Amino acid sequence: MLWAVCLLWVVLTAMAARADRTEELIHALSSPQVSLRVDAAQALATMKSPRAIPALLKALGDPVVSVRANALRALANTLKPEEAPLLVPYLKNQSVYRRAGAAELLGILGDRRVLPALETAVNDRSVIVRAEAITALGEIGDPRAARVLWGRLTDVSPRVRLEAAVALGRLRDPASADRLLPLLQDSNESVRIAAAVSIAQIGNRSVVPALLQRMQMMSTDPDLKYYAAYALGRLGDKRAEVTLINALEYGKNRYLRAQAAAALGGLGQKSAVPALILGLQDRFVLVRFASAQALGWLRDRRAVSALIRSLHDPNEDVREQCAKALGLIGDKTAVPALIYAAFHDTDDAILKAAALALGRIKDRRAVPALEQLSRSPNPTVNEAAKWALTQFKR
Repeated sequence: MLWAVCLLWVVLTAMAARADRTEELIHALSSPQVSLRVDAAQALATMKSPRAIPALLKALGDPVVSVRANALRALANTLKPEEAPLLVPYLKNQSVYRRAGAAELLGILGDRRVLPALETAVNDRSVIVRAEAITALGEIGDPRAARVLWGRLTDVSPRVRLEAAVALGRLRDPASADRLLPLLQDSNESVRIAAAVSIAQIGNRSVVPALLQRMQMMSTDPDLKYYAAYALGRLGDKRAEVTLINALEYGKNRYLRAQAAAALGGLGQKSAVPALILGLQDRFVLVRFASAQALGWLRDRRAVSALIRSLHDPNEDVREQCAKALGLIGDKTAVPALIYAAFHDTDDAILKAAALALGRIKDRRAVPALEQLSRSPNPTVNEAAKWALTQFKR
């Protein structure tokens, strides 16, 4: 019985100490000394104390970034999703930081009951708050928010346009794909990238004709064609093949040619193999790299001879990608060339890629070479060779 009394005393003492510590940290959050506020917010982030919530909400408006960040982390760790409505009034707080912090927290908590409040907050006078409210709508993931986000695609702030494009990609509302098309010509590159990625995420192929039109116009900005090519490759619509092949073969912009090669690999059409073989001879390294990678994805044996020749490309990244492509294709005629590359190339990445390719092809002529490579002083090379040797035992 005595041990039970002692245990209870220890527990109560610990609880009292913890309560005292919490009160001490809450008090420190309002200290004029910055370091004390930062330390208090950091400590409360690990304690998950509901008693600290009011003080932490106040700390969201702290002028010091690290205090706000740790207060937000503490609230995210402490609040439950069903408590999200408690944050709604803070979306109208005088402090920009509190409004932004509340919006970010609502996105983390993910309760759909707060959608109307966040939809209002996307029109906040502060760029920071608009951006956080938009991000929160994307994280909550309710497609009904898409139409509200459309209005922010023309926001004066690039950050807001970027977040709106990203959020629409997360919502995957089919009708949003058309709305994102103009952003492929945005003045901000990050916005253009986000629009292209989101169009691909949404996956609505109804925008393919519009993308093709942008690709085919002679006067179109090369950047626009680049992002259109990316989206076409990710959408995987066969209607894009001819346009992408033309861009690869005749495009004056080298980055567009590289993106067209990558997109053709994404389409999965083996009729693109001849154009991609020609891409291995392009004067721009990224085009050769993307062509080799695409040929590996397509796995067409017609590309083997060209890939073997490109194992001597002056660029090590292209050589590595050719070795990988040969392994994916799996044609045994590539074995002698891969063995040669494994012993004569000066780049360890190519040695590793050649060893892995030989393991995938599984031609026993490669066993002596792989056994020798398994004793390489380079750990990435010998591990690759050891893995390759295990493939012969299956």
